[in-house]
Amino acid sequence: MYLRRQFLNQIGQTSHTPQMFHPIQAEGCWMRDEHGQDYMDLSSGFSVSNLGHRHPNVLKAISEQMDLYLHTTVYGEHLQSPQLQLAQILRSVLPESLNCFYFLNTGSETIDAVFKIARLHKPGCRIAVCRQAYHGSTLAAESLRSDKGHSAAFRPLVPGILQLGFNEENELDQLVEDIGVIILEVVQAEAGVIKANPEWLFQLREKCKQMNILLCFDEIQTGIGRTGSLYAFQQYGIIPDLLLTGKALGSGLPISAVIGSAVHIGLLASKPGLSYLSTFGGNPLSAAAAAATLRTLMDQNLSSRAIVIEEFFTSELKKYSRIASIKSAGALIAFDMATTVKSLELLTLAFQSKLLMESFLFAPQCVRIAPPLIISDSELELVIERLVVCLKKL
Repeated sequence: MYLRRQFLNQIGQTSHTPQMFHPIQAEGCWMRDEHGQDYMDLSSGFSVSNLGHRHPNVLKAISEQMDLYLHTTVYGEHLQSPQLQLAQILRSVLPESLNCFYFLNTGSETIDAVFKIARLHKPGCRIAVCRQAYHGSTLAAESLRSDKGHSAAFRPLVPGILQLGFNEENELDQLVEDIGVIILEVVQAEAGVIKANPEWLFQLREKCKQMNILLCFDEIQTGIGRTGSLYAFQQYGIIPDLLLTGKALGSGLPISAVIGSAVHIGLLASKPGLSYLSTFGGNPLSAAAAAATLRTLMDQNLSSRAIVIEEFFTSELKKYSRIASIKSAGALIAFDMATTVKSLELLTLAFQSKLLMESFLFAPQCVRIAPPLIISDSELELVIERLVVCLKKL
């Protein structure tokens, strides 16, 4: 009880209802609490632990880098091998035009960087975004949110933001020449796993070309194999001008990146120089962990495992009438309990059954399943066995 009081009184909270789960150890798909009870992690720390917790390949890379150096100076000044190795791996698996990498720490930081790139690309431009998207919590990212009730407390927000409907073809005409960039998720995760319509995305790509608008895909949550390919956009055959990655990239260590052509990323080094500074961006430990993460993901073909996970859960969950609908993008699955009350009831029952599950920020009636991609067949069966018991109690 003392630790719980200390947590509430001394650690700044994001809400007045934290989970209060106390992990003392994590391994693979499991987390152990202070009582020695093991819980299955079915959210992967919000799509961070795609390789599970403490993957040996990642731990080895971190340990080896720790023996060399932890930090030398601010980002972009010293030639650091971990950053170069990570860049080479990413370059080998991405389209040719996505060949330059600006490493940061968090997803929100990448949004700030895109704002600056856009306004160096088109001075004074507006920024376009899709409604029901989540791009982070800095003031710039907050300015992109469509739920104005939440952002009202932080006004004045960054001006010059255009909100468009996701998959709404009739709104694309609003993309005019004073727009510098449109930022969107190919799969809107926090809206309850809503996929981009291929035809709409194609029309958007063409409109951006016509108007010299940068097309930026935010794959912070959907990247690193989560949706069945390294990045979700690769399933559409449409290449963005800018790509944002993070979360699972570092397997638990903070690292993110803005990826684009040398021309676009190079804007941050000119007009003026030092346009975006970061003390810890591309930290060598995080970069080493990220390189190991990508190697492991590709060596073990875990992107295809995401499809197996998707097929398993969707086929099992559709058997239960209590579930109103199911949406999925690889191993990112949302099943709709019809009401937020029912969703919360199920999450409580799941926790009592040693299943760590979450809902979605903009779809609280939906329950999230996003397990580590290394989850075994026997572990999948165990999850369904426990989850079915919970569903039958509702």
